[in-house]
Amino acid sequence: MKSDSEGKVLFNEECSICNFEIKHYKKRSQLQYENCSQKGDKYLKALYVEFPDGTEIKGVEAFIYVWSNTKGYGWLAKFVSLPGVFTFAKFLYAILAFILYWRFKIFNRTLSS
Repeated sequence: MKSDSEGKVLFNEECSICNFEIKHYKKRSQLQYENCSQKGDKYLKALYVEFPDGTEIKGVEAFIYVWSNTKGYGWLAKFVSLPGVFTFAKFLYAILAFILYWRFKIFNRTLSS
């Protein structure tokens, strides 16, 4: 996993839960953040980090990257990186990301109707 802070964090700014969490990390890190809410479904389904060479990481790996580069969260990155914890976190994240994605899609469809 890349450990420098050259990656750009892609997050859905229009999702109130996602935006709330990312606003907190913005205050505690020097990472670059970009609203991806208009980039398409791929980026609405998980947190992504995009690197200058074009590679991306997503989901739990992206959160570990953010936490590793955010003041006060290094311990969480190390903890979630532990083999058993990492596997469980990926499973839990898949469920939560699915729920948030569909919540966002349904809520936004209702607003635009």
